[in-house]
Amino acid sequence: MKKILLKGLVASAFSVSSMSYAMTHLDDDSLANVTGQALFSLVKEKDSTQGLDFFKLAMQAELSLNTNIKSLQLGCGGANGAGACDIDISELSFGCVTNPMGACITLPTTLPGQPTGLDSNNTIANQSALKDFVLTNPFFQFAIKGGDQAVTREVVGIRVGAEKAEGPMSIGDMKSFSGYLSGLTNLNISAQQNIAVTCQRGTANCADIDASKFSTSFGSGYTQASAFLGVKDAEILNLGLAKVRYRDLTIDTRAASSNANASLNGTRLTQVGIANLGLGTTVDNVVSGLKVNQACGDSIFGGCNILAGAGISNALLPLLVGGIQTYMKQQTLAGLGLAVPVQGSLSDAAYNTLLTNNLNAYVLPYNLNNVHQLDVNSNLFGIALTSLAGGIKYPGYEKAVGQGWSMYLQDAFTLNVNDSLTSLMSNMVQNGNAKAGNITTLAPAYRNCFGSLKFC
Repeated sequence: MKKILLKGLVASAFSVSSMSYAMTHLDDDSLANVTGQALFSLVKEKDSTQGLDFFKLAMQAELSLNTNIKSLQLGCGGANGAGACDIDISELSFGCVTNPMGACITLPTTLPGQPTGLDSNNTIANQSALKDFVLTNPFFQFAIKGGDQAVTREVVGIRVGAEKAEGPMSIGDMKSFSGYLSGLTNLNISAQQNIAVTCQRGTANCADIDASKFSTSFGSGYTQASAFLGVKDAEILNLGLAKVRYRDLTIDTRAASSNANASLNGTRLTQVGIANLGLGTTVDNVVSGLKVNQACGDSIFGGCNILAGAGISNALLPLLVGGIQTYMKQQTLAGLGLAVPVQGSLSDAAYNTLLTNNLNAYVLPYNLNNVHQLDVNSNLFGIALTSLAGGIKYPGYEKAVGQGWSMYLQDAFTLNVNDSLTSLMSNMVQNGNAKAGNITTLAPAYRNCFGSLKFC
């Protein structure tokens, strides 16, 4: 039955009606009015610097994907060693399920304090439609060595790409990445009220000498801090009868933001470097806008010194800003494992600038297994297999990709990091999370399954 049906379809496809579909002779004038575009095109590019010819077989079409890949492992074993892969990504999705407004829905969080994404409503009623990952004019590109003569021609690389790739891309866990990846990181620090400058008594890496007095509520009118920066204690103000230390204060801070470039290039990488984050400038901006909320300097009579209350502390704050900025930067450098310069003969202003420059030059490591959502918009998206030991710089690529399998994602994504100052500072100066590549967590992957399934 299937063979008979197939024969009938083939016969119908190639049958020509003499009345409706007969071929018609066209003169030159008629031909001039006819335009057309081939579905496939073949383009050759020569790169004399690499001694390579590139042949691109392109499809003039738009390919919309909605795909889930449980495990993508390329280039495993062999020269990489047992269990090591050029690319190792679990639960990779192209596309997402959207809400009625067209925004991608984020899967439920799995870690304490993890951001929930723009829409974390995973109820079936909120799952409205699918949003595709779109490849415009996809192609295969072959890298040929010794192409001038037939006897020396050798295929040394092949790339699968598109002239434009756009859409949501989700990652459950990126264990290993090879190739080139770059994008923009937006760091947004939220405003906070009544936060302690030092750490909370009883928490990890918080010595009693550094513990904030506002670790709990005490006395008349003094309330527990809403959060803790984790900076080590030191004296800020000493007027004889009135002394104030960092552990004696809670502060209000204003919001701050900065933009930075994130990029990596290499083989079997697990971290991306975030450059131009401007940590020193960010500290300046935060400290310049702070306000003392509560103050409890020690009194010789016991309790809190009324001469070192919040009102007096705020009045003296303009004189203290420079010193506070310097101390916060020193603490941040130490927490990140960087050398803290000695002031020596430098003036306070020059030393403060030196600390700012050192922090601004810092490239913050960030673990790729924290990255779960990518909104790709790239003209150079591609996956390549390269045999040359020195790698290949494919046409349009800013960087060469190494031997083996690689993925290319230049200017392909934007990471939005939204966190509180206390969380970011604590991760930098108290617990070492930032130094280890975990300054903040990011929202889970986009949903790409209708119903209750997490991954399908």
